[in-house]
Amino acid sequence: MIRKQNGLQNYKVPEKELRWAYLFFGLLLAWAFGNLCYKAYIGYTSEIRYTVINFYEKYYDSKGTGMKVFYLVDGETIKEVCFSFDCKQVQKGERRLGYYFVDDPSFFGILYDIKVPSSVMPPQNGWETIPDYLKPKKKRS
Repeated sequence: MIRKQNGLQNYKVPEKELRWAYLFFGLLLAWAFGNLCYKAYIGYTSEIRYTVINFYEKYYDSKGTGMKVFYLVDGETIKEVCFSFDCKQVQKGERRLGYYFVDDPSFFGILYDIKVPSSVMPPQNGWETIPDYLKPKKKRS
């Protein structure tokens, strides 16, 4: 029986293209590692300020679904998208207590268990600690 040879069976990637692929992959890894280190550095060295996180619209994208949020930092509105499962459970128009890092306000966190009434407005530069009237009440046994 005569078998027809596949033209790709003996194909070898030229060294030049292989070097470019390694370089691209290496740069991608370096960027990802640098971004991870930067986020950790900001998390350990920066002060945090508490503010109100406003959930204002559902978000749909090829990356997934989430909620669009905004919050105030020094009088400026920062808009972000939250993709976590907890964000998807929050309804449009709700307000939750959250925090941001002073050195890079684009990094933020949300305290999902603390709802903020619409009558509460955060100061322009945020709260240094959680205000007493927003702290969850401890249940008595």
